[in-house]
Amino acid sequence: MNLDIIWISIACALWVTAILVTILGTGLFLRHLSEPPPYLDAPFSLYPVSILKPLKGTDPGLRENLESFFNLEYPAFEIIFSVANPQDPATGLINDLIAKYPQVKARLICGEVHTGVNPKVNNLVRSYESSRYPLLLISDSNVRVSRDYLKRLVAHLDPAVGLVTSLVTGTHAQGLGGKLERTFLNSFYARGMLIADAAGKQCATGKSMLFMKSVAERFGGIKVLGRYLAEDFMFGEAIQHLGLKVVIAKDPVRQIIGNHGVRQFWNRHVRWGRIRKTQAPLAFAIEPWLGCFASGLVGSAAFSSLTGLTFSAFMAIHLLIWATSDYLIARRLEKSSPYAFAPIWLIRELLALPLWLHTASGNQVAWRGNQFTLKAGGLLESRTNET
Repeated sequence: MNLDIIWISIACALWVTAILVTILGTGLFLRHLSEPPPYLDAPFSLYPVSILKPLKGTDPGLRENLESFFNLEYPAFEIIFSVANPQDPATGLINDLIAKYPQVKARLICGEVHTGVNPKVNNLVRSYESSRYPLLLISDSNVRVSRDYLKRLVAHLDPAVGLVTSLVTGTHAQGLGGKLERTFLNSFYARGMLIADAAGKQCATGKSMLFMKSVAERFGGIKVLGRYLAEDFMFGEAIQHLGLKVVIAKDPVRQIIGNHGVRQFWNRHVRWGRIRKTQAPLAFAIEPWLGCFASGLVGSAAFSSLTGLTFSAFMAIHLLIWATSDYLIARRLEKSSPYAFAPIWLIRELLALPLWLHTASGNQVAWRGNQFTLKAGGLLESRTNET
């Protein structure tokens, strides 16, 4: 067979695969958000919940984020805040909120337990062990929720479900880096979670993880995850190994992004990408071919030789299809206008391949003032410690 024909066939197949994954993933997302949540009289709907909130420093909008949990409408819950250092700047705000809402069972735990090099897990151990209730919710400090969030989240549990997690929508973004983060969360990341879910691959996120404490104890509890950077992903893996399901809730949670520069955005996504590289190397390897510009360039080169369309005309059609798919997701999550969405989306897509190449070039990550080396399977090795 002619080598040109073989090349064109492979290139066409790559483009068709990429565009179908994008369109079908967008369809999965739109269907997911249009489906009603489970009945609120589900088997676990009245179980009391211990909410674990690990903190370090003051995130953008922290007071409003934390206060949204004090205003939850749910029969019985407690909030356990935890900081590694008693001098952490978040402690004053936490104590103010505890005093403001005396009717809510809430307390602050200071001090960590060293179980590994993951500082978040070390921060969580004491609150996990002191929790009073059978249901636990781990929620990051940059999350803000609605009053019925907990009630609707718990409704997803049943005896076959080991973990309920959530899609994440980025809001309150400022600065170019913050807007890039919002666009990433509100398109690529949201679609990717549902594609992974449809393929039977869990995609747990630490922004919102609800589970029975007795289930977590079956794999050793939170402390066994301290060796990993992506403790949320490993939690989901452990749940699936127990033969239980990881379910994505119908309602996304809001991540308050704040003002970030491009460097912050870049470093954050290098860290995420290197996690993916160590834990799912094959999926990471094909990411560029499922990206907008790489697939568009390959498809345009192949189809322009087969049709009457010029390279630039095919590329324009490709970009329109891809941008529309991403915008449909972003519009549902944050109701962004196409005029505000388009330029940030274009910048993000242009950065995607250089970001992937940087990510692929090493195995070191920076996280909350610490430097780590990632090993196979997501294991962490600390390179520097905080003082």
